Order: sequence, then structure tokens, then C-alpha cells
Amino acid sequence: MRALMVSTARVAVLAVLVTLGAGCTESGTEPKASLSAKPPEVDPTEACPGLITDAAGKALTDVLQSSHLVNDDARTVGLTAMGKALEEFYRAGPKAGEFAAPACTVTGSVGRGKRIGEIRLAADSGNADASGSDRTGVRVKRASGERGVAFDCASTRVGSTRDMPLRITAFYTDRYQGSRGDGVLGEDYLVLAHSAAVAIAKELGCENGGGLPEGAAALPKP
Repeated sequence: MRALMVSTARVAVLAVLVTLGAGCTESGTEPKASLSAKPPEVDPTEACPGLITDAAGKALTDVLQSSHLVNDDARTVGLTAMGKALEEFYRAGPKAGEFAAPACTVTGSVGRGKRIGEIRLAADSGNADASGSDRTGVRVKRASGERGVAFDCASTRVGSTRDMPLRITAFYTDRYQGSRGDGVLGEDYLVLAHSAAVAIAKELGCENGGGLPEGAAALPKP
């Protein structure tokens, strides 16, 4: 009888050890699962926060041919960061050097492939005396896989004036080498660049919205 009791106790102890061991194994696998987690997908209008309208969001999914979008490296560069960079640039004066602002990069996943697009800005101190040139007023810039929308911004927030406005260009660049190209996607590029330009003009409080039209279709031809 005593031998039976000892044997039963040993079985019970063994069962407890097995249970504890299993618990340790399960908890030990959790960090591995989190390490392999993919960046969260974002809605097209939130891919570059504040810069993309509903129409531009549709254009973005058309360009990247995917509704599965992520911000590279989980970055959330958007309107606030770009607006602050523009303000600091202009207030620093003409000796500040070349303008550098954070760009918003978005990746669309298609199977195992990735298709990348980018919204970025360029800026300089404009000169209203150059009226009639391509360096004043609303202009469309065109390059392969890219469209830019330029405008003049007189803003109390920035400190720019009508005589010496902040000249801003918002670009959308298609960085996917296998892209369908300008012939198919050029209008989508323009919608994205226009959306970013309008958002920036509103963020900075540019006089008369920088002269930008409400829709990309009303922009002047490049």
C-alpha cells in the first residue's frame, strides 16, 4: 500500500512539472510571434496623414495597384511635420541653404511584391517681381513617373509676403520600376500632388489658398 502511495505521488509531481514546462514553452514563443508581426495596414487617406483626400486615396490605390498599404518603417510623416519644416525653412532666411523636409513613403503589397510611392516637397523664397515666368503662380511640373504642383504662399504663420512669397512644390513620385507609367497613371499622379499642395496651403494659411483650384482637373497644363 505504501509503495502504491509513493508511486502515485511521483506521478502527480511529474504531471505538475510537465504542465509547468508546457507553460514556459508557450510563453517563450510569444516574443517570436511579435518579432515577425507585419506593420499595420493603413487606410489610403491615412497613408500620409492630412495630405490625401478621398479622391487622392483612390488614385493612390490605382497607382500602387493595392489596397494593402503600409507606411515604410511604420513612419507617419504627414501634414504637420511638413508644415513645420516649411515654416522653419522660411524663417531661417536665405542663408539657410537647401530646403529639406521629411517625405512620406507608402508601400502597396501585391503578393510578394512591393510598389512604392512618395509625396515630397520642394521650396524656396519666391520673387513676385518675376511675374509671367514659370517661377510664379500655380504651375504643373511634369517628369517621368512624377507630377508636381507649384504655388506661391503668402502666410502670416510663415512670415512670407506677396512680394516675397514662399514658393512650394508638392510632388508625387512613382518609385515602382514595373509601373504602368505616365500614359496610364499621369492623371493619378497629378491628383495626388494637387491634394498634397492644397493641404499644405491650408495648413500654412496661405493667402487665397495659394491660388490653387479646388480640383486637379482645373490646374494649368504643364
